[in-house]
Amino acid sequence: MKINIIKGVIKMLGKEDIVKILKNMELPLSEYWITSGAGLVIHGVKETTNDIDLGCTTNLVELFLKKGCKYTVEKDNSRIIQINDTIEILENWFVDEIVIIDGLPVGSLESIKKQKAQLGREKDIKDIKLIDDYIKNRS
Repeated sequence: MKINIIKGVIKMLGKEDIVKILKNMELPLSEYWITSGAGLVIHGVKETTNDIDLGCTTNLVELFLKKGCKYTVEKDNSRIIQINDTIEILENWFVDEIVIIDGLPVGSLESIKKQKAQLGREKDIKDIKLIDDYIKNRS
């Protein structure tokens, strides 16, 4: 399986940037999902984000480790791989439902909202409000 590791730093990322970066990485669609701020950008909740967080399977983590990527181990023994300054991959990161948007797997808004509620940081609370407002205005 071919996996491209993209090097370089991009500051604020819009939807087109995220889609282009991930399609260029050629990751297997069944092995990862876009989450957190990047997921909110893909859904149209936010305009930009400063990084791309991906949930992924243990299989994909192993592939990146074989390529020499550095990782940290969390309290639950899951691993986080820092691909570059922009992309972080979180092993078996929480997701209830995955939807396909622009050909890419993205955590559903409800999944991202639950994840943000569990993290509970100030920026996550702000994102939950954005999600709620987005859903309310869409109805």
